[in-house]
Amino acid sequence: MGLSFSLFLARQGIKPLVVERHPGTAIHPRVSSLTARTMEIFRSAGIEEEIRREEPPFPRDFGVMFVESLAGQMFDNLMEDMSAYFTDLSPVEGNGIAQDLLEPVLREQAEQAGARLRYNTELIGFETDGEGVTAVICDRISGEKRTVRAKYMVGADGSKSGIRAKLGIGQHGEGTLCHLVSMVFDADIQELFASQNAHMCFFANDTTSGSLVLYPGTFRRPDIYRVDVIYDPEEETMEDYPEERCVELIRAAIGIPDIPVTIKKVLTWEMAARVADRFQDGRVFLVGDSARVQPPSGGLGGNTGIAEAQNLAWKLAAVLRGEAGPDLLATYDAERRPVADYTTEQVVRLSQQRQHEGSEGITVNTLHVNMGYRYPEGAIVPEADGQNLPYAQSPELWTGQPGTRAAHIVLERDGHTVSSLDLFASRFVLLVGPDGQNWLEAAQVAQDALRLPMDIYRIGGQEGDIGNPGNDFLDAYGITPTGAVLVRPDGYIGWRSKAAEADQEEMERALTGALSTILFR
Repeated sequence: MGLSFSLFLARQGIKPLVVERHPGTAIHPRVSSLTARTMEIFRSAGIEEEIRREEPPFPRDFGVMFVESLAGQMFDNLMEDMSAYFTDLSPVEGNGIAQDLLEPVLREQAEQAGARLRYNTELIGFETDGEGVTAVICDRISGEKRTVRAKYMVGADGSKSGIRAKLGIGQHGEGTLCHLVSMVFDADIQELFASQNAHMCFFANDTTSGSLVLYPGTFRRPDIYRVDVIYDPEEETMEDYPEERCVELIRAAIGIPDIPVTIKKVLTWEMAARVADRFQDGRVFLVGDSARVQPPSGGLGGNTGIAEAQNLAWKLAAVLRGEAGPDLLATYDAERRPVADYTTEQVVRLSQQRQHEGSEGITVNTLHVNMGYRYPEGAIVPEADGQNLPYAQSPELWTGQPGTRAAHIVLERDGHTVSSLDLFASRFVLLVGPDGQNWLEAAQVAQDALRLPMDIYRIGGQEGDIGNPGNDFLDAYGITPTGAVLVRPDGYIGWRSKAAEADQEEMERALTGALSTILFR
């Protein structure tokens, strides 16, 4: 999350200082399975192809098995809900890249964009005041300490965040769900998975119970897998899991007593559901696991954190460039904390249903959770009927309402087919209908008045405008041919005017007022 945030901020022209206590990028896969929405975010940051080169898209038809063991009796086999990863509502597909493969890509791109990354460097302490943050950092090799000064600080320091603790920010949620021992191993069981068209199984037998999964990034690491079993840290320690016992547990999960197994790594982790009580404390912000932790079911934890980083990055950049007032930063908590609560609640439900109910109980739709939520308040101009809208639903049911993700439609630009999402990157974008000429002039006045860089496009109008071969722009964004819609730098709708019958001056006031409301709340 820290590398993603630094990349997004650097792409906005702000050069952050990133402090990381470890000597380099991640060595454990952890976060994997980037959703279509997350790949849209990375596409807008210009690194989709770099990620694809590291890891190709995974198959669309993965299943989850409930078994005695991988080679034993099958109790149930359900198709995994892959809707968040493969959907016609997006121009991109999800990706199974793991954290240890993704981070080097993010590091290289962030440094090229101007971020200053300091590895083997630890945050020792910090103090905040009305003007900024003073932090003490230490080089872990030389022991040299430095004092640095910044206007803002972002804590992406994990689920046991020292920054969150120092700020006195509490957490809420279900808390610890269980503790697990995770055993990474090498074994020749690829055909057993392939024959069942699955990537994961929950197993239960006389020896043990737990889960057996393909190791994240398996396309780059064939024959590497992971078994997770629950343990009680008050009753056991890692010393109770020597290699001999781990091999026994793995063989019981596979169901072949003498299969060769090579242990790669054994570690423990906590499955938990917690959300910070606030994501901002003055000039300090929380993103990723420091703000929210949730079970791995559905693979939505890292994806949610990357969306948090994108949301905060454009707002901080706008404030630091003087384009917006500092109150804009309060909308980060207003927008993202409800998403964290909702996502964590849904993922806990999915996790519990998976383990206890099998295929009959799974009703959580990961596409709705990851791409179909709405910001009821925040850096938007709400519409009069916005109070009656659901918080989340299938993304195709949204039609340009402020606070929702801008829809993907196919466009033609300079003789090439593009997605509407390709128009959104680091600036505000005004999209107007084919008869919205007056909005083009109003936009020029608004951006001059606010000194705000903004891209302006007329869709489906005269020659030289952007074409809409499917004639679906107006319906997808809920406007008439004279209407306009304002899209924020993160690809979310900030404001719209469904139709415009007013004169030029009124349109100028409307758009300038909308931008001022968003930027100077």
